[in-house]
Amino acid sequence: MKYFTQKNGFTLVETIFTIAIMGIVFTALFTLTLSIIKLNANTKASTGAISLANERMEYIRSLPYRQVGTIGAPPYGIIPQNSTTTLNGITYNERVFITYIDAAADGEGGLDSNGIMEDYKLVKLEYTWKGNSGLNSYSIISNIIPVGIESSVGGGTIRVNVFDDSASPVSGAEVHFFNDTLPTTTDTIRYTNNTGVALLSGAPEGANYEITVTKTNFSQDGTYTASSTNPNPTTQPVAVVESAVSTMNFIIATTSDLNIRTVSLPIEDSFFDTFTDASKLASTSNTNVTSGGLILAETAPNVYSLNGLARTATITPATLDSWYEIIVNATSSATTSYAVSLYYDDGGLTIVPDSDLSGNSSGFTGSYIDISSLDVAVYDNLILVVNLSTTDSNYTSEIYDWEVVYIESQTPIPNINFDLFGLKTIGTDASSQPVLKYNKNHSTDGSGDLFLTDMEYDVYDLNLNTGGYSIVESCEALPYSLSPGESANINLTMISSVANSLRVLVTEIDGTPIHGADVHLERGAVDETKTTSVCGQTFFNSGLATASDYELTVSKSGYTSYNDSAITIDSNTSTVTIILN
Repeated sequence: MKYFTQKNGFTLVETIFTIAIMGIVFTALFTLTLSIIKLNANTKASTGAISLANERMEYIRSLPYRQVGTIGAPPYGIIPQNSTTTLNGITYNERVFITYIDAAADGEGGLDSNGIMEDYKLVKLEYTWKGNSGLNSYSIISNIIPVGIESSVGGGTIRVNVFDDSASPVSGAEVHFFNDTLPTTTDTIRYTNNTGVALLSGAPEGANYEITVTKTNFSQDGTYTASSTNPNPTTQPVAVVESAVSTMNFIIATTSDLNIRTVSLPIEDSFFDTFTDASKLASTSNTNVTSGGLILAETAPNVYSLNGLARTATITPATLDSWYEIIVNATSSATTSYAVSLYYDDGGLTIVPDSDLSGNSSGFTGSYIDISSLDVAVYDNLILVVNLSTTDSNYTSEIYDWEVVYIESQTPIPNINFDLFGLKTIGTDASSQPVLKYNKNHSTDGSGDLFLTDMEYDVYDLNLNTGGYSIVESCEALPYSLSPGESANINLTMISSVANSLRVLVTEIDGTPIHGADVHLERGAVDETKTTSVCGQTFFNSGLATASDYELTVSKSGYTSYNDSAITIDSNTSTVTIILN
């Protein structure tokens, strides 16, 4: 008889499985060990920072009160603002901030019972170091109280109030104080509180304290020292008077973007319907096309429906650079009305929202509709819908014709050089002429574009330096008032310059451009009438001579007409702005 013995052992699968389990276990143990090591290292570094901070604070508390201050920033003393120290192989960066505190107990500011706002000193110590998890920090704060009564001998306070353009306080603004004309140089920064106030207390008595106020994404303001280009600055450095408060007010506001584009005259095309028939209408409801007009449908001879609709076929230009305007030639009365709205085909009939074309949902009742703001990437087609109505069935409103004007192309003009300047001033020069805060030379790029960021709110204008060109139209109009936080686009339409020309801008009193105003220019053989564009502008450049007795008449229904017989045209492009009421 044969006996078989069984040999115990691991199969290959069992071996692989066992190795995997052991790998997971050892990996977990290794990770845990590393975490413990890092935790110990971080704890050790934090303990070192705490020890250094406590030791340093005890040293500061031991100093005579007058020596508790920093080098280079009031209150002045013997302590460096920034230093480094090494403990247990770790390098710590030390930052010391010391300031006077005006305690509420004896009255704050001008209400202080003894007139001294430097009641005690606040000391903040901050330590930073690089650890396993990045940059770490630890800070402590302590008040240092004088042994006797508070004192401001030899020093005073600078109070800085920072406002925005709406006169609201700006918190978190950086206020830089600098003065290197006194025995001790001041070079320090304070930040405005939630009331927009920054204080520099204990500043040594003397003149020439320069102040600069900044904040991320805000404009800059401050004092200006006299120079050869600005010998008479408007806001000069401030002086500190012993035991007194010198107050300065500054305005900063959110910065803006300004994009300027130089282009040639556009190539235009349009959809035009004179209603000789209904071929350009996609549908009608209670309306008829008759005698070259669109009217409400008759329910009986000379009796009309009270409401009716009509819409065009989809207008899809073969070439489209931008939409421009809609011109509606229509009549209405006290009892009849019409309202035009814009739709587009996105797989169905969809109205253009008011967010893209203000007032569209309620419909437009004027002769001109500005559609230049519509994004052609979204609206590559348009559909006009008109609602006719009457409250007296014996009468109907009527659309005689309407036109949708669009730009097929507009060629950029590259490398146009100009001086761009604002109207804010910072002083006067030796001839008592204003020194502008912003006055810089710029050029558009090879695509005719100039993109400017971080621009301060101001009223901007420009002077061309590139010869051979005249500005036919500036849309938006120049001078342009740039608001805080705005992203503005100014298109300069240009032509080859002529000896004499006149650009006319017609606006309402608030600066809103008036579209479709008739502008008549007359002198001798010159007798020409033009209509303002959607930008409220028109341009005369044919047969003009240098003279100061041109007669200009501007009119539009619903406005008081304007007339001036002393318009000057010179060898440059003359510009005149007319305000209609």
